[in-house]
Amino acid sequence: MTEVSYDGRPLFAYGTLMFPAVIKSVIGRIPDTRSAVIKGYRRLEVAGELFPGLIRENDERVEGLVYVNITRDEWERLTAFEDDFYELQKVTVDCSGTNVSALAHISCRPRGNPSLSDKVWNPDLFRENHLAGFACQSPSSVSWKEGIETVEYDAFCDP
Repeated sequence: MTEVSYDGRPLFAYGTLMFPAVIKSVIGRIPDTRSAVIKGYRRLEVAGELFPGLIRENDERVEGLVYVNITRDEWERLTAFEDDFYELQKVTVDCSGTNVSALAHISCRPRGNPSLSDKVWNPDLFRENHLAGFACQSPSSVSWKEGIETVEYDAFCDP
C-alpha cells in the first residue's frame, strides 16, 4: 500500500464504513459526517465479499459520506480494517457544491480481476441483508481487530 499522509484529511466512505454501526465498531465512535459524491468512479461488488470496491470510471459517480476529525489512532484502525485490496488515495469529493480533499480506500486491483465484479454494489441491499451481522462480529472472529483495543458496541449489536 502506498504511504499517504493523513494530514488531518477526512475519510470518504462509500461502502460498509458508511453505516454508523460499522464505523463505530472500527474506531469506537461515530465521527461528524457530511454527504458527499465522488465523480469519475464506480462502486462494484467484490466476488464472495460483502464490501465493495471503488474504481475509476469516467461519467460515473458514487454517493458516500465524509467523516471529519479522524485522529491518527483512528486512521490506524481504519487501515487495519481495510486489506491489501485497497490503496489509500487522495481524492476530491463534492459536499453540497463544495470540493473537499479527502482520503479514500480505492481498489488497487484492475477491473477484470476475478475478485472485482461488474455488478454495482447496493448499500440498501447490504443494510437489509448483512449489516447487523457484519457490524456485530465478535472481535475474536475478525482478524483486523487483532492487537486493537476492543470497542464497545451500542444497542444495535445487542441480542
